[in-house]
Order: sequence, then structure tokens, then C-alpha cells
Amino acid sequence: MKKIYLLWIPVLCLLWRCNENDHMTWKSKGGVYFEDYSQEADSLQYSFRITGLERDTLQLTVKLQGALLDRPMNFRVVTEEGSTAQAGVHYEALKDNYIFPAHQPATVLPVVILKKGEELDHKTVLLKLRLETTTDLDVALPEKCYVRLLVTNQLLKPAYWDVSPLPIYFGAYSQVKHLKCIEIMGHDFPLTQGELMNYGGVQAYTYWMRAGRAVCNYYASHIEYDEKGNLITTWEPL
Repeated sequence: MKKIYLLWIPVLCLLWRCNENDHMTWKSKGGVYFEDYSQEADSLQYSFRITGLERDTLQLTVKLQGALLDRPMNFRVVTEEGSTAQAGVHYEALKDNYIFPAHQPATVLPVVILKKGEELDHKTVLLKLRLETTTDLDVALPEKCYVRLLVTNQLLKPAYWDVSPLPIYFGAYSQVKHLKCIEIMGHDFPLTQGELMNYGGVQAYTYWMRAGRAVCNYYASHIEYDEKGNLITTWEPL
């Protein structure tokens, strides 16, 4: 009987390894997902008021889960129900498929946004995008398969403002202060929190701290009011 048991052990091991290989083969199909846009308050916000453009291209990062591809493969992005942005009016229609390059952990999805006329001067439109499975690539993480994009010609508070160091460096948010920040810094705040924290490389925190001090010093010697009529007071940046 002992010999019978010993004969069965290699067979069971072989079966187990076959099942494991089958599982690994299933898992080996690559999957795509968006960068952490969907974890922010309103995902991404874009204002033509800051850029002064009437057409711009946003580069959304799409990442790969699994082994790097040995050849270029197709992935697909579609608009989701609930979008108020109209193709041809607020953005250029999406392609049927996009190419994820070989040997790369990430790629970019170009989304062309448009400002035609004065509609966006008093309105914000929503473009909801979602990754879809193709014959080449799965959707890796369901919670990261979508991104929301708010497009307007109005000044918008960065979606990540309250969950970033910005309130420490720049104090309470107001549109008037926002415009002054742009004037002093020479640019707007980045589109995403990730870009904010990587701005200027390893010196990002130092950069925003110094910028906050410069804005605070301005208000220490100037009396100005925000859009609600409240006096903009100084704060204590680090």
C-alpha cells in the first residue's frame, strides 16, 4: 500500500502544477487601468481660462498590469453614460482602438478637448471615459477603469486641493487668490495631485512652500477681497 501511495504523489503534484500553469496562463493576459485619477475628488479638471487655448490635448496615463507586452496590442476606451460633453463640440470623437506599445509599462491616451463659442464661459461639461476589454487586453482593475474629466472656461479649484499640502502653503482657497497664485508663479497648479507632488522633481515640496510664502507676502502688504467679498488674510506657510 505504501508503494501505491508513493506512485500517486508524483501524479498529484503533476496535476497541481498543471492547474497552477493554467491559472498563470489566464493571469498572463495583460490588463490595463488608468492612473489614480479616479481617487481624486472630481478626477480631472481643465479650464480653458488658464491656458487661453480653444483646443488642447490631455495625455491620460494608462498602465499595464502583468508582464510587458512582446508586441503592440489594442486597448479600447469608450464614453460612459452620464457624460454631458458632446463629441465634436467639447471633445474630438474617440478612436475605435488605441495601441499599447511593446516593452512599456505605461502609455498615454490623448484626449482632445475643444472650446467652441462661449458656452463653457458659464458651464462645465463632464466627459466620463471607461476602459473596455479587447481580444488583446483585459481591464485589470475595475475600480481604476474609468476617469471623469470636467471641462470649462471658468476658474476651478483643483480637485485635490483639500487632500494635498496646498492649504498649508497657500491658505484657504478662493478664485481671487487662485488668479494671484497664477500671476506670481507664472503658471497654474498641475492637473493631478501626482503631478503636483512630482513638480520639479525631488524639490516639489520646497517649490510649493516657497510659492506659498510669496503669495502670503503679497497679501501681507495688499488689501484685497475674494469673490464673496471676504478680506483675504495672511496665513502661516511653513
